Amino acid sequence: MSTTSWVDIVGYIAATCTTLAYLPQVIMVWRSKDASGVSWGMVLLLCLGLSLWLVFGFAIHRLPVILVNGLTLLLTGTMVVLKLKYDAQRKQNA
Repeated sequence: MSTTSWVDIVGYIAATCTTLAYLPQVIMVWRSKDASGVSWGMVLLLCLGLSLWLVFGFAIHRLPVILVNGLTLLLTGTMVVLKLKYDAQRKQNA
């Protein structure tokens, strides 16, 4: 196995782990309909970081970097939508 192939495999495994790591948080917020425990600072900083990693991935033409950050950015975008929705509902009910 060449070094490039080995590095790509490690990248794909890391991409899968990193993307899946955020999924339980999104599912928990969606099921509980409560995002009060999610920090806006964390979500927005994560969106910025993922966006920059995505740009970097395209610049260096590395599919694992593009995939992990694109998919995780979609999950984080979902979290933003859920947080906006559930925070607004909480304020209406207060």
